[in-house]
Amino acid sequence: MELIQIGKIISLIITLLILLKLRINISLALLLLSLYSIALFSLSIETALSSSIDILIDKTSIRLYIIILSVLYITMIQKQEKMFDQLLSSLRSIFRNDKSVSMIAPSIIGLLPMPGGALVSAPLVEKSTNKMAMSGEFKTFLNYWFRHIWEFVWPIYAGLLLFEAMSGIPLKKIIITQAPYTILNIISGIVIFSLYMKRNDISNFHLADNSSIKKTVKDFLWGIWPILIIIVLFFVFSIPLYISLILTAVLLTLIKKIHIKNIVQMMISPIMWKTMLLMASVLVFQRIIYQSNIFGSAASGNISFSFLIFLCFLISFSIGFLTGVNTAYIAISYPILLPLIQHLPNFVDLSIYIYVIGFAGILLSPVHLCLVLTNEYFNSNLFKVYKYLLPPVILLMILATFIVVQT
Repeated sequence: MELIQIGKIISLIITLLILLKLRINISLALLLLSLYSIALFSLSIETALSSSIDILIDKTSIRLYIIILSVLYITMIQKQEKMFDQLLSSLRSIFRNDKSVSMIAPSIIGLLPMPGGALVSAPLVEKSTNKMAMSGEFKTFLNYWFRHIWEFVWPIYAGLLLFEAMSGIPLKKIIITQAPYTILNIISGIVIFSLYMKRNDISNFHLADNSSIKKTVKDFLWGIWPILIIIVLFFVFSIPLYISLILTAVLLTLIKKIHIKNIVQMMISPIMWKTMLLMASVLVFQRIIYQSNIFGSAASGNISFSFLIFLCFLISFSIGFLTGVNTAYIAISYPILLPLIQHLPNFVDLSIYIYVIGFAGILLSPVHLCLVLTNEYFNSNLFKVYKYLLPPVILLMILATFIVVQT
């Protein structure tokens, strides 16, 4: 890989961070970054324009629009009908304090893989922390971090399944090997939360349990049933996620007897069109990066082990950071790196390293839908969110690098 190419990649990342620092709207920032990428990697305007249009009207993208809009619509109804209050009440009854609830709620929702799924748990985090005088930036971190603790081990995440298919490593082995990273992320998230509470002198809000078991179960089921319906339709009956969400949205509308006027108001609300614009910007930028072929093909000559580690880190982290999609960084970076590692005795460890470092890039990616949507929900400063995100992600990368170097 030429040094000039590495320099271009670094300049792209720096430019993105500068745009965020200047508090430029994320949709506009991504558009500007797309234009910069076109010039930086000498991509023709015709190719960039046609590929952007293709991705915007692609069937997969249309399904993504439906998924995100359905999630937003379902969430609005749940919030309007105080269903989140019932779910929160049941969790409070079970765990007895809002600190635990604010971490457990997004963790539970995180078991349901869906694009922008952090929007489902965001209202729960908002309600469980409304007495804590917590900043929007930390609420964004809290919801985002605990929503993503399972992606190393939960076997229904698409990225994990794609990694298994491409690497040939048995899924059980992948899960067992990566389990320490999930444990680390849980612990680091709890530590950061505890330090924030202590530093800002926020009490833990222990709650008395005045609810019967019957009421607790009833509140839990009545608050979470739309999510359970989605899980059953998608995982049990194998109905596509976007159809499962549409069916759930229709059922929720009928059961709650939502008036047509309210439906129209929700569908044309600012959060809907802002989210659509944001999604379009993310998709276009991801396609420009893909078309730019920024890494080309890594040379497979004799290279030192330390430089091999550097290449694995640079390529997987950069693709994860620039696309914000785990299937994308696996689909792009793994084929590039596979020829370099497939015959090595520590092939499994290096493969796991690529997955972990790429996911670290995703966790920090300003174009990760869950991050930008959560940030939009809490109206926080995305650049300030990194104050909380960086320490646990850096710790994650340090542990992964230490482990692979020891192999």
